Amino acid sequence: MDIKQLEYFVEVCRYMSFTKAAASQYISQQGMSKSIKRLEEELGVALFQRSSSSLQLTDYAQCFLPYAKEMVRNWHVSINELNMLKNTNNGYLSVGISHGFINILPTELVAGFSRSNPKFIMRMSEYSDYELDQALISGLVDVAFCIMPVDETQITIHHLHKENTFYMLSDKHPLANSESLDLGQLKDELFMGFGANNKGHIVFYERCRKAGFEPKFAIMSQDMNMIKELCRNNVGIGFYVGNRNKQIDGIKIIPDTCWEWSYYIGICTRKGRKLSKSTEIFIENMKKWY
Repeated sequence: MDIKQLEYFVEVCRYMSFTKAAASQYISQQGMSKSIKRLEEELGVALFQRSSSSLQLTDYAQCFLPYAKEMVRNWHVSINELNMLKNTNNGYLSVGISHGFINILPTELVAGFSRSNPKFIMRMSEYSDYELDQALISGLVDVAFCIMPVDETQITIHHLHKENTFYMLSDKHPLANSESLDLGQLKDELFMGFGANNKGHIVFYERCRKAGFEPKFAIMSQDMNMIKELCRNNVGIGFYVGNRNKQIDGIKIIPDTCWEWSYYIGICTRKGRKLSKSTEIFIENMKKWY
């Protein structure tokens, strides 16, 4: 099986015609038919029901089609990125971030890096906190904004940045005008968070247990925008990391009364990995983030 066979299969499904599909790929109808027949032989199933007047997808084809489309799409994306990389002198940079981190990403530093190094190709991918650590260790990303703590036997921390965590309440919530909130006040409240793969979730859960109650989570989502919208509609209490003075429509950001909830982010690479020029420059640029 090769990529051309998959492309031809997708095109036949698109046009529901061997003739039209062959014309779109600039090959003969006979060549198209032979390619599809070889694909069917390799898969061991019939993909099309053919008659003199119509062409229909079999159940096997309907099952296989979405995967074929994805394989063709990924092939073209990868070839495009390889070609872009070949046309640059300085390299490619894969950056990993945690879900929700985009809200505190130092965009001015990232933008400054891109403007100063226009030949670098930078790709940013989101993961849960623990998945991000593993993506860095396994080499899926070159550099990551990891949430502390990390396994320092496998990960090198080049720079640490500190943020604070606050409660995020709808301005309709009875406690919305509080200057600060004691955890005991919230034992009967519903919370919203990123879930157990988020390091902050585990810290909060343990603190609630020490305070004598189990927190009740109404929503678990990796989508920070969704959590904000649900919070705005008073579905539950969320958590906000960053500048407390930021204005968010319909939402109040309130600190904890007794607990400084610090949130450390490390600019990290895999231990023992030789850093590319683009990674070194990126890290030096991000060290300006205080």
